[in-house]
Amino acid sequence: MTEEPLHPRELGPNSLMRKRIGIVGFGEMGKRHGLEFREATQGLIEIAGVVEPSDEMYSRGCEWNQVSIPRYASISEMLTGGGLDGALITSPNHLHLENLREFEGQEIPILLEKPLDTSLDKVAEIVRFAEGYRGAIVVDHVMRYAPIIRRARQIVAEGRLGRLASFQFTQRTSASAFHTFRRTIHGGGSQMIEKATHDLDVMLFLCGALPKRVAMISRQQFIGGTKSNDLHCFECEERLDCRGAKIDQKISRGVKDINIEDDLCIYAEAVDVPDNEACLIELENGVFGTYAHTYFYDINGHSRIYELIGLEGALTLQLSAGDPAHRGILRFHQDNKSGEAETFEYDYCGRIHYNGGPYLARHFYDLMCDTTREAFTTVNQAFVAEALGFAAMKAAQEDRYVAVDTIIPPGLCAAYASAYPTENATPEAAGIQ
Repeated sequence: MTEEPLHPRELGPNSLMRKRIGIVGFGEMGKRHGLEFREATQGLIEIAGVVEPSDEMYSRGCEWNQVSIPRYASISEMLTGGGLDGALITSPNHLHLENLREFEGQEIPILLEKPLDTSLDKVAEIVRFAEGYRGAIVVDHVMRYAPIIRRARQIVAEGRLGRLASFQFTQRTSASAFHTFRRTIHGGGSQMIEKATHDLDVMLFLCGALPKRVAMISRQQFIGGTKSNDLHCFECEERLDCRGAKIDQKISRGVKDINIEDDLCIYAEAVDVPDNEACLIELENGVFGTYAHTYFYDINGHSRIYELIGLEGALTLQLSAGDPAHRGILRFHQDNKSGEAETFEYDYCGRIHYNGGPYLARHFYDLMCDTTREAFTTVNQAFVAEALGFAAMKAAQEDRYVAVDTIIPPGLCAAYASAYPTENATPEAAGIQ
């Protein structure tokens, strides 16, 4: 079955309510969110101002959005003069806690880019901050908003797979992320925190349970080396013969909302992030399976493949199919002898994250309009996904299984336990259509 391309719902009773957002960090993610939020709401969300210390980043962001945007020297200045209805924190990962604390005493909705931060201690402080914050804080686990993921959740919730038994999630992509601040654990938190938490969040969302324990093998096999930490691909004499070089400044491959312009050397001495990892994970409900990612080989159509097995059926999700990979294929395999599968195909309309962004934007718009107060992707759920990532890193370092709940910081066991199971955590309950 080929499904019609899904788009955010038509404008409803809020159609005259224009809302103003402030963006903290106007780099790769901030500039893209600004444009996407405006497009997804047909201009009802406008950028009231940005906080971006880099002149170059600010200029690129304005060019990307094709508008001149007020620039503030600090978050407090923007909060005072911007007339904000909501805020987006899209700064580098290691600045998230520092930036979020600037909103103490506010109550406007906040979209916090994932991961929450780069260390478990800082993540814990964000969870504590969220417990006392008077407004909604949505974490940008945007894949959960994607129609293909929501359909998978619906099939599981309807019981069509029967009792869940196991899963297999994989991600294969290039080393492009390591040309940015994400090449160090200090800057990005490692790929188990930066990238894998997308997959771990979806895994927990589909399976509906807390993680119990994890083991992981972790290696750095392609990136890293002895090059200068200040070296950029464009200025390197070896760039034409280097497999890892990033030469052009705008790699989009036909996807309209990718614009990664950093070209830091991935073979620099500071690079300390593993690029090939595999986990064995058990959940509290008895479901178990694997998660693996590789960041040095990009196979078209294989960037993300998920498999979920039940006693009465199975789901397979090929999230990046086609050439170029701008569509997704979801198959439901019934437990029968015919071999037939119910197939759903999704057009991503040229967007990354499987066309989840417009739905996130509309949900955030509804939060600003106060027509819903329920965050769909919560801080506590992000906390669980990241705790699983940190536990996996500990397991790899110590060469053993790690029970995830044993690394939860003091006073946060209740926040951790409240995230799953999530019988009411459906797109519909959060007002997403």
